[in-house]
Formats: sequence, structure tokens, C-alpha cells
Amino acid sequence: MGKIQISSKGIEKTLRKFDYLQAVSEYIWNGFDAGATMVDMKLHQNILGGIDHIVITDNGYGIDRRELERKFTPFFESEKQIDPDRRSRTTSAMHGKNGIGRLTFHRFASDATWKTTYVDGLLKNSYTIRILSNELDAYAVTKTKLTDEEPGTTVTFHNIIKDFIQEDLVAFLCKEFGWFLELHAEKGFVLRIDGQSLDYRGLIGEKECFDIVHPGSQTAFKIKFVRWQDRINHEYSKLYFIDSHLEEKYKQPTTFNNKGDSFYHSVYIQSKLFDYFDFESDDQSGQLEAAFGVSRKSDAFQFLLEEINGFIKQKRKPYLQILSDHVIQEFAEAKAFPDFTDEPEDMVKKTELESVIRELCQLEPRVFARLNPEQKKLMAHLIHLAMGSTERRRLLEAL
Repeated sequence: MGKIQISSKGIEKTLRKFDYLQAVSEYIWNGFDAGATMVDMKLHQNILGGIDHIVITDNGYGIDRRELERKFTPFFESEKQIDPDRRSRTTSAMHGKNGIGRLTFHRFASDATWKTTYVDGLLKNSYTIRILSNELDAYAVTKTKLTDEEPGTTVTFHNIIKDFIQEDLVAFLCKEFGWFLELHAEKGFVLRIDGQSLDYRGLIGEKECFDIVHPGSQTAFKIKFVRWQDRINHEYSKLYFIDSHLEEKYKQPTTFNNKGDSFYHSVYIQSKLFDYFDFESDDQSGQLEAAFGVSRKSDAFQFLLEEINGFIKQKRKPYLQILSDHVIQEFAEAKAFPDFTDEPEDMVKKTELESVIRELCQLEPRVFARLNPEQKKLMAHLIHLAMGSTERRRLLEAL
């Protein structure tokens, strides 16, 4: 019997941020973290139609018995280390850092049992691990035995205490894993729910693939742009840099995050340039660029960023126009506009007021996303006053 270095109650308190859907997703992430290309989740129903137990299987490299104590015994209480909001990472590898997924099952099941197989030299070993929800600070382990099964891990959860609605689960998993599966689409990564591959196409609002070639070095970049219909879980809109071997080397937020316009997107960029690229170095001296042409300051990389930013900006324009139409409608429904008559002069003022609000919305959509009805009335009133004063030209010129 192994002991985890924190009390069971302490574990529950530390993991309070995880709801049961996020808890389930942690076990899927653990599979991908272990090098899996396939994760299969099955919801087993009882005779009453409820979910009796859940099984998640992956084809990763398993849990080496010799590494078990190191992986299962420490438990980090730091909120920063175990926060499910993992936006700051520079690659998508090791998403479930510190193996906390092994304990989140207490949110939805009475116990969890792992059966894992790993390679040890020319042999393959298998064993099981079990943890109870009312005793999260301890785990039971069987002895290893030789097997001819392929490496991987199957974790089974018994006595499910939550009502799993499949539509809700699928919708959550689409927002949790859609961007990741799209990142590894050419490598054939798959997540299956009851034998069906997770279909996240409904979350994709728009997809476009094209090539960019740097005219000086003739460096080629293969681009895939995806606009998402809804916010993706725990992931900003980002650029993903992929080398010629389809390995993700780095990721960074785009310049269009937190704008208040619900313009969620991912850009996947593949190029041979990233095979030996140093993303971490600022290369202030320019020595890397001079020697290898692989720094952030290289002409090809700067050209790429300018082209990508310009492309996203153009994609965002019609989206902002639609958003501004929606804002005008919201202002009208909130009766925020002054009372205009049908006289030509008033109609011109109304058109100009709406035009200014549209322009302001497209410049700073975040401001308009936070307005309550009274604030909308105040803003419309102030803009209308400015439109009829000597400040009008300044306002219009500022736009």
C-alpha cells in the first residue's frame, strides 16, 4: 500500500476547481500525455439506463512500475501547479502535469482501477493500481507479471455518482480536445466515445488552408486556420509551430485575444524552418540568425508573423461587422437611442450615431461587451451630444 503525501481531505480541497466533466477529461489527457495516439472512452449502462461504470483506454507507453512511487506519491498543493487553467505553456505536451488526473475521479466515482502495460527491455510487464474515493491518500498495487499485451493503460471507474448526459459530455470534450486533435490531425490522433470518433466539426465555424513562402529565402510555411464557434476550454487563441516531422515545437497566443469579440481561433503552421528553431532565445545579438537563420529575428519568421497577423485581421473584419450589427440591435432593444423623428434631419443624425457606435465597437468590442442597459443609454447619449457639438469632427477624426 502506497501513501500520497497529503491527506484525503486535503486532496479534495485542492481539486475543488475540477467539475466532473473536467475530471473525466483529465484521464483522457493523461493518455495523450503518455504518448497515446488513440484514447477510447466507453460509458457502460446498467439495466435502468444509467451509467454504471466508465472505462478509458489508451495506447500510450504505460506506467513503468519503477516510476510508480515517484509519480503517485508526491502531490503538489500549489494551486498554480494544479490549476486546470493551463494557458501559459509553450507546447501542448504534458497537459496533465503532475499526474493530478489520477485523483479527480472522486468527483464522479467511488474508485478507480488502472491496468497498465509497459515495455522493459525486450519484455512487457503488466500490473494494476487501485484508489478509493474515500481514501485518496493511499493506493494499492499488484505485482508485475509478464504479458504479451501491447503497451497502454486502461482505467476503470466504478459506482458512478453523476448523471452523465452524453450530449453534454460530447459538447464539453469537443471544446476540450477539438483544438488538440486538429493540431495532430495529420498524425491520426483520435478520441473515441463508445466507439465513435469525437466529431468536433460542429465547433468549427471556418477552416482555411494555404501556403506562405518567404520571397527572400523561399522558406515555405503550410498554414491551417480554424475559427471556432465557441470558446475552447483552457486555451487562448494561439499559433502552433510544427516541424517537418509533424512535431509541435512551440505555441504562443495570437495578438487577437481578450478583445471581447468572441473571435476564437487557432492557427497551425508547419515548416522545415522549425526543425532546429530556437523559440526560447531572444537572440538580441543576432548571432543565431547570422549562423543558422533560425532565430525569432530571422527575416523569414518576421515575415511569417506579419502575414499571419494580416490574415487574421482580415478574417476578423466581417466578424466585427456582424458583431457591431448585434450591438446596434442590443442598443435599440435597451431603448438606449434618443427619440428620433421621421424627419430627414433626424434620420441623418440617427444614421450617423449608429455609424459612430459601429466604428467604436469594431475598435474596442471589449468595452461594448460589458455594458448593461443603463450604461448603453449613457454611452448613446454622450455620443449623440458629441455628434451635435464642436467635438463632432474630433470624434469622427479619432475614428
